[in-house]
Amino acid sequence: MNKRSSSTVLLLSASSLLLAICVAYIALPALCAGSIDLPTLPEISDLKVTPSGIERTSSAVISWDVKNVSSVYIDHGIGEVAPSGQAAISPLYTTTYKLTAVNAAGTRTRSVTLSVSAPQQPADNAVNVVDVDPVTGRNSSIDMVWEDYCLSGDYQVQIARDPLFTLKVYDSGILVPADSTAPAFWYPPGTLEAGHTYYWRVRTTQAATGQRIASPWSEPVPFSIRPGYAVNTPSYGLQALSPASGATGCPVSPLAFSWAGYPDTTKYRFILARDAQLQNIIVEDFTSTTAYSLQVRLDYDTSYFWQVSAVEPVPGDAGSVFTFSTESAPSKADHGAPDAGTVPGWAIVVIAVGAILIAIVTYAAIRAGKKI
Repeated sequence: MNKRSSSTVLLLSASSLLLAICVAYIALPALCAGSIDLPTLPEISDLKVTPSGIERTSSAVISWDVKNVSSVYIDHGIGEVAPSGQAAISPLYTTTYKLTAVNAAGTRTRSVTLSVSAPQQPADNAVNVVDVDPVTGRNSSIDMVWEDYCLSGDYQVQIARDPLFTLKVYDSGILVPADSTAPAFWYPPGTLEAGHTYYWRVRTTQAATGQRIASPWSEPVPFSIRPGYAVNTPSYGLQALSPASGATGCPVSPLAFSWAGYPDTTKYRFILARDAQLQNIIVEDFTSTTAYSLQVRLDYDTSYFWQVSAVEPVPGDAGSVFTFSTESAPSKADHGAPDAGTVPGWAIVVIAVGAILIAIVTYAAIRAGKKI
């Protein structure tokens, strides 16, 4: 290589070095001042659940705070959320919630777990105990009272065998209490099994403005039916005692009715009719006792139908329709009527006396004729 070539190479190397120094001199202040932004991943500064453990049917709050993010997602039905916020959660089982934060630089995730345990069974002294109806062997009437909610006039009551209400045994639908300032509900006897624990809850279905809404349910309240004897209930509601349903040979008059009533009921409605639909009514009356004396004479060998329902203090559902039939009409012999082929004793005596008198008169006439 000659001197000229060597000089050219050295000159080019010096120029490149000088250019690199100039570029570094220009770019370094900009880098130091932060004017050039380099993309960074999202920063998840907070993700927690409060409390960390709950009982089933209870609720917890999940909260989060994410920086430098374009979108945030939380699984298990929560979906896309704001970079910072909180939400109420009430899973049925232990659940791990995963938060996913996304921006132009990429994705970051973090998880948090909420422990869920089965509800603790309340102590026996904390459970309301309902007496057993002696006729049906099931529950007596149940009074349920709660505080009025936001001046609402309509409510909904449910009863179930479990605190999750997956085994519901009663749903009132829209319930309108008699007094909106002191809402209450009366559950009739004879439908819940003795020796079992049930749960009830209530919610409002109407706002103060009159709009239809569905508020959150109240906490489930347990109650137990006191153990009793096993009894087969022949029918729903009030039970017929006399005459028993299906009885035959009942007297046409007088006839008394009796039934097993509800506790604290002060007035009943009694109906007697000729048909099972209770359209051809013979008697419709009210009584304050669990018995009724019929003042009407019935027909012989005829079927009748009767029904009793509670009226006061709380109107009850119409009970079952019971039936009975009257005795057959008695024969004439039963009333002492004489048979066509027999002569009464008194007639024989009269005939005998009359025959003697005729004989005496005839004899006297003959004696008188001989003297003449």
